[in-house]
Amino acid sequence: MHVVTNEQMRLLDEETIKRFMPGLTLMERAGRGITDAILELAGGAEGLGVSIFLGGGNNAGDGLVVARLLADEGVKCTLFYLHEPKDFSPDAFKNYAKMSKFRKAGAIEEVTLYLEGWEDKVLKGFGECDLIVDAILGTGINSTVRENYAEIIGLINHSRLPVMSIDIPSGVNGTTGEVMGTAVMADITVTMALPKTGSIFYPGKAFTGSLEVVDIGIPDEVIDAAGIDTWVLDDMAALADLPQHSPEAHKFERGALLLVAGSVRYAGAACLSAVSALRTGCGIVYLASPESIRTVVQTAYPEIIFVSLPETDSGSIAAAALNQIFNEIKFDAAAIGPGMTVEEETARFVREFAARCEKPLLIDADGINAYEGRYDELKSLSEGRRIIITPHSGELKRLAGIDVPAVPGERVDALRKLVIGTGITLVHKGAPTVIAHAGGRIDVNVHGHPGLATAGSGDVLTGAIAGLLAQGAGPDEAARAGVYIHSRAAEIAAELTGERGMIAGDCSDSLPMAVRELEELTP
Repeated sequence: MHVVTNEQMRLLDEETIKRFMPGLTLMERAGRGITDAILELAGGAEGLGVSIFLGGGNNAGDGLVVARLLADEGVKCTLFYLHEPKDFSPDAFKNYAKMSKFRKAGAIEEVTLYLEGWEDKVLKGFGECDLIVDAILGTGINSTVRENYAEIIGLINHSRLPVMSIDIPSGVNGTTGEVMGTAVMADITVTMALPKTGSIFYPGKAFTGSLEVVDIGIPDEVIDAAGIDTWVLDDMAALADLPQHSPEAHKFERGALLLVAGSVRYAGAACLSAVSALRTGCGIVYLASPESIRTVVQTAYPEIIFVSLPETDSGSIAAAALNQIFNEIKFDAAAIGPGMTVEEETARFVREFAARCEKPLLIDADGINAYEGRYDELKSLSEGRRIIITPHSGELKRLAGIDVPAVPGERVDALRKLVIGTGITLVHKGAPTVIAHAGGRIDVNVHGHPGLATAGSGDVLTGAIAGLLAQGAGPDEAARAGVYIHSRAAEIAAELTGERGMIAGDCSDSLPMAVRELEELTP
């Protein structure tokens, strides 16, 4: 599923209205989808009371459609008007007029919030409803929320009632995710046609709650013609990228991974990466590490095949290890970097290994640091082959000398520019993680949680992606599926531990459950 900015969505709407259907039809479909979501959330219409807060634009028009459809189902609806109806957008006013029969029958209660005494009216309405619907501002806000709106948003946020926002929480910029002074804290956001960048990038994501997308009938040909190449990384995309195995496959047919990682100081990074590759289904993992950490690794995980390497005086991998690795081990894919340190001799070993390795390769952590200020060298290395790199912002700055922008569109553009036309798939770790592909495509991961900000989390991700790479997934596919599985594993782990107390090992232990969950989906 694509991700769009405000401007992209506006153009999609305009083209659809111009060629396929009137705006009122789009609004009606939006209202129907939101209504269905409300009734599903509430378990039906019986005894349900809903308060709908209306601004003046098309977001309010969607809310008016919802009120009419809910009233038709017997739901008690209270409409809170922040504007006089005469100030509504044209399509919103037409839907206001359509409610006349419900207004005459007393099926809908209407409250004006642009006159004195509105605070008591709001609080009274909260006492008589089960759900608040936010149809105040929509996606297009680009200035600070006005004072009277801010007061109402504050009351909504302190109501202790479930809140559903239409399209995006009011106060969140739909393109940048910026909170324009204040914003509705939604439990669920029902968005039209396609997710908006402001809902999947922070800080807007923190206000969005769970995100549900309603199909309002924007034709595929309109979306395709717009040339949008930013996508949500969801479960069906990850399932399509997951390598498949014959039931007769033996361990070598399920993929052999060479993982070059670890040092005396960071033995845990090597362990986490290696076992995480196994937990994603990789048949065999050779962990090439300094001899001095053999006991630690094999005591913790006897399933890992340990390959002893010569080491420097400080306990990192020595340059002399290079020939040994290529002479002794047969593998389908390689990963290098976790916990290796930035010692000069070890960094030189990393670059020489990457230059000689002819198999699919993932470079992470200190493997990336070995190329500090050498991004052009890494790009040259990727000519005629494919490489995955998995930097966070600090590593990316050391590698390529750029500060990753905070604004979503600028971040996406900067990452795309770095890799387009190369052989590099770039997994930019962050909240959210963004994958930039050499062909120009961008995938944005919407799963995971703040508990992933813990030592070793990136090592687990490296193992998950590298394990899929060894199983035969291409670099783009391994990156997408690995990022998704890693983030879902974290969510599964947090169900047992909570986000705050989750550690990287909990995430690694949950990888098989995340994989099984994918495999149980019906494509």
